[in-house]
Amino acid sequence: MNDPRWRTALTLTPYLVLAVLVAFTVGVQWGEWGQLVPTLLLCAVTAVWIIAWRRLPAALQERPALVAVFMTGLIALNLALVFRDSWFGFLTIATFTFAYSIVPWPWELLAVGATAVVAGLAQASPLGWDATGIVGTIGILLLNVVAMCGLSWSLRLAERQVNLRATEQERSRLAREIHDTLAQGFAGIVTQLQAAEQAPDEDSRTRHTDAAIALARDGLAEARRSVKALRPAALDAMRLPEAIGQLARTWTERTGIPCDVSASGDATTLPTDVEVALLRTAQEALANVERHAGARRVRLTLRTDTTGTRLEVRDDGRGFDPEERSVERASDDGGYGLVAMRERIESVAGGLIVESRPGHGTAIRAEVPA
Repeated sequence: MNDPRWRTALTLTPYLVLAVLVAFTVGVQWGEWGQLVPTLLLCAVTAVWIIAWRRLPAALQERPALVAVFMTGLIALNLALVFRDSWFGFLTIATFTFAYSIVPWPWELLAVGATAVVAGLAQASPLGWDATGIVGTIGILLLNVVAMCGLSWSLRLAERQVNLRATEQERSRLAREIHDTLAQGFAGIVTQLQAAEQAPDEDSRTRHTDAAIALARDGLAEARRSVKALRPAALDAMRLPEAIGQLARTWTERTGIPCDVSASGDATTLPTDVEVALLRTAQEALANVERHAGARRVRLTLRTDTTGTRLEVRDDGRGFDPEERSVERASDDGGYGLVAMRERIESVAGGLIVESRPGHGTAIRAEVPA
């Protein structure tokens, strides 16, 4: 369990439960020294046993043999206390926390089942040893074992589902990173080389060739950095507003299409993952304008206020009909842009809106709540 709050709870629970039970026992049995003293000694041994385990180096706590010794001792101490006073069945709360958190699968089921037996014996202590009492005790034991082992199995399945979802999310994230670095760079290089082939003079041909070389170098540097940290190089040197401004200037120099940039509000304190998502969205939107829109002008707006951050990229190009070309589907030529933008923004709890009509341009708007 990586959440520090869970680690704190698991650390404190055994001591808190044991302290409450000791206080209750002292209050109930004060003056009955023959009964109280042995119980307090067992409680002290239990506390020392847990403390000794806690003070072991982490490497030793991962050894199955030591885990087995510790759990066997803890369950035995818990059982001894239950035989003395049934209310020590509440100590199984602490014993269960260890069984669920430190015992490897599938041995966890054995530790949980044994602890459930201790809890069941405490619950069945008022029953007698006649036939009815024995049947009742067996029923209580079975109920505890089935319930707690079933919980263990359910937690295992839930953990496996979480891991599967995390794997799928990581694959999707890596696909977006590859698209935003290598695929996007290759598309730009191809566009520039095609323009160089059709250039009417040597100067134009040289300009497009130089732009292709620059894209190749930037793409290589970005790919190397992405492999190391999966973070855009621009955000290492500046915050989002400056990075978007630099992106627009570089894009305009390469394409010759004017791109007006405006920014308002304080976007300098955004989390890194939000900055990355918005910068990548701006990159992909501008790449789509270059490849498909035939636009004469682009406007890029970044606004941050108390409700969140909005990024809009609007062009005056040819547009398209969203009803005919679903934005949820990769384009026929293998493009991944709109899908990648939507998934990336949704990964930071935001949303993507695409507005377009044939002949009336396109607006891509990404919104991330505060």
